[in-house]
Amino acid sequence: MKPTPLQQAEKYLRRGQLKQAGRLLQRAVQAGNASVEYYLRLAEVYRLQEDWQNAIEAIRAALRLHPDSVPAREQLVELLLESGRIDEAVEECQRWLREIPNHPVPLEHLLDAYWQAMDYEHALQVANQLVQLQPYSPHYRLRRARLLDNLGRYAQAVSDYEQLAFDFSTPDEISHWALSELERLDRVQLELVLQLLNEDGLFRLEFLRDPTAAVRARGFAFSRVGEQVLHTLVDAVRELPRTHRSYANYH
Repeated sequence: MKPTPLQQAEKYLRRGQLKQAGRLLQRAVQAGNASVEYYLRLAEVYRLQEDWQNAIEAIRAALRLHPDSVPAREQLVELLLESGRIDEAVEECQRWLREIPNHPVPLEHLLDAYWQAMDYEHALQVANQLVQLQPYSPHYRLRRARLLDNLGRYAQAVSDYEQLAFDFSTPDEISHWALSELERLDRVQLELVLQLLNEDGLFRLEFLRDPTAAVRARGFAFSRVGEQVLHTLVDAVRELPRTHRSYANYH
């Protein structure tokens, strides 16, 4: 049985013969009546050659013939992001969401687009929407935690990281990542707390009375494990030399 043009193109691709595969697929789509798979594969051939414009045009041609193709729409957004056309990717995702609100695929890509643009506030809005749609998804919760971390909203980030680190249903890879992030946040904040203890006598007194309340009042957000560590420092803090405030001389 004679192979189809798509099957023959796949053979070329496996051999690394991109130009031959591209020419074969071009002839197939130009002949008309090609399925969406031909356009998707042609776009992939262009992508492998970093010919972004032709890759995007191939997908747009597919969508003119098959406007409801989810794989084609998804590949279009991916190509726009990969080629650095972030604004167009955002517009495409928003158009998709106007047609099908709360669809997770365009939401995920919209999150990617905002993240790539370092627009973390808008990315967080999308991440919140994804978590609301799938509250038990560890992947969405991890992405939200990282965004909160980037924005300096450590208390909320710690809350998400803790849920991921200590929930038995979380995949091991994500659980280990979340735990390492908690340890990093605790370590960075502990360095700042130790500096404050050396420099601020009032904070030192507050810390000796109630370490957890003292650090929270100053805006720190430790994990539960980190807060337990703080309590082990009380005796060591009592041994620190007292700070001496200097005052301006009056004449």
